[in-house]
Amino acid sequence: MEKEKFYPVAMELQLYAALLLKFFNQAVENRLRAHGEKISGLQYGILQMLQFEALTISEISQRLGFDLSTLVRSVDALERKELARRDSDPNDRRRNPISLTAKGRELMMKAPIVTESDPTFQALQALGLASATQLRDLLKELITKFPEGELVVGLMSGPPPNP
Repeated sequence: MEKEKFYPVAMELQLYAALLLKFFNQAVENRLRAHGEKISGLQYGILQMLQFEALTISEISQRLGFDLSTLVRSVDALERKELARRDSDPNDRRRNPISLTAKGRELMMKAPIVTESDPTFQALQALGLASATQLRDLLKELITKFPEGELVVGLMSGPPPNP
């Protein structure tokens, strides 16, 4: 049966994705430590999202696909480090958007998500622009096949941050 041939491909892809996530997080955490901040890759990802707009924990959860309780702990840690703050919505007291503080903005300027020394940047450079672009396009297409994938791809299709 043709369907049976997809199992090994799916398993291998999941392993590669897990390894890539590990490499991405290590690179980000090393860059942050070099700037004197000890925050996780998840916390950095939250800060990345908050650069462009204030978001509630529910909105962050929907975009990242993490459980609310995990995100609450991460946002609490960012607040303790004075990198983010919970605000109140004057039109809806139940809504508490989270935004970057001046210290959080400064960190994002000092420690961008990708630099030329980043292993991801170097690996993509070694692949060449055509292959790297093809890989990105295939991953984007794959993501759209997941539940809420179209939404996530749509949110990611905004203007890329400047390095």
